[in-house]
Amino acid sequence: MFVAYDEKGILVNVAEKKWTKQGLVKLRERNNFVCPTCSNEVELKIGTIITAHFAHKKLTGCTMKGEPETQYHMKGKVDLFEWLQKQSLLTDVQLEPYISTIKQRPDILFSNGDQVVPIEFQCSTIDSNLLIKRSLQYRKLDMNVLWILGAKSLKRTGTMSFQLSSFHWLFARSTNLRDPLSLYSYCPDLKSFIILHSIIPFSPRSVITNHSTYQIQSISYHSLVNQQPNKKTIMAAWIDKIRRFRQKALRFQSKDTRALNLFLYQAKQLPLTYLPSLAFFPLNSNYLIESPVYVWQGWILLYIEALSLNTTFTFQDVYHYIAEKVKEGIISIRNLLSVEVHYSFVIKEYLIQLCHFSILKQKQKNLFIKQSTIEWSRRIEELYRSDAKLRYKYD
Repeated sequence: MFVAYDEKGILVNVAEKKWTKQGLVKLRERNNFVCPTCSNEVELKIGTIITAHFAHKKLTGCTMKGEPETQYHMKGKVDLFEWLQKQSLLTDVQLEPYISTIKQRPDILFSNGDQVVPIEFQCSTIDSNLLIKRSLQYRKLDMNVLWILGAKSLKRTGTMSFQLSSFHWLFARSTNLRDPLSLYSYCPDLKSFIILHSIIPFSPRSVITNHSTYQIQSISYHSLVNQQPNKKTIMAAWIDKIRRFRQKALRFQSKDTRALNLFLYQAKQLPLTYLPSLAFFPLNSNYLIESPVYVWQGWILLYIEALSLNTTFTFQDVYHYIAEKVKEGIISIRNLLSVEVHYSFVIKEYLIQLCHFSILKQKQKNLFIKQSTIEWSRRIEELYRSDAKLRYKYD
């Protein structure tokens, strides 16, 4: 940590630029320090490689010690603190303040108009329950915490593709229900923010996304958090992702892919990779369901196919059908921290998209009629051409 009280009760912040190494040595010689949270003794550590910081002298029950801090984490925290201090629209920027009412010490706290904003720079994987608990504690004080991920944990797999773990997904956020999610990360080595925006998941870990890199001094806080999503530019990468999926045999099958694959073989004598293009819609709210896009959309197509032409059905009929699959464990729902939207929302969004493709017609708010049959092809080239047409619908 960077802050501690000296013998006079003055809060000392060793991350401030005013401190030279010689000044810190003199400060250590003349003072003893205590932790601002637990009041136990801490020592000032000054190194040539590791950033100067305070550390508890003995193992204590301090609730705010948390996970060990790396140099990467400490450098990033200081960068973010200094960056926010320079912005005239933000006030009362504090490094590691202790909020006694909720027993939390965010990495940074500042005021943005009437709003108090905590920032947590998270560079290591911690128990998801702890992360959720921290966020809920801030909400008790009407604070909307901004979690920024250490960028080195991101795994890029292609020009517009990344792998996100279930832990990464806890950091994803959106300012608008109808927009896809974004994820903020920072790399202190590059002095840069790396933002993933318009994140559309293809499977539990694999996503197609736009990403932007900004030098920390080239962007303001307000510009950072108000990035405008642009899903159109991802469509070429999305179509390519479908093609690669069709070309590759599924060597490892999870419970959800195995269940659908078995059903297709029995009902259609077709493998999962021959699902119609209609099972690959890149919807903004696809993130609500963790199972691969083609699994849950594939099941809905099979439900609709079993209906006769001109049959009327309700949104609730389809929702209960999918809810049974969730109960059976063959469709998984994603655990999200900053999004409080039920997965039924994406089911409704999918049905409306099928109306745009003339498979369904919406008669009333929650009432649909089957208007066309669903085409199944055994020719891979036909599927490729059909996939390509998705691009023109979304571009």
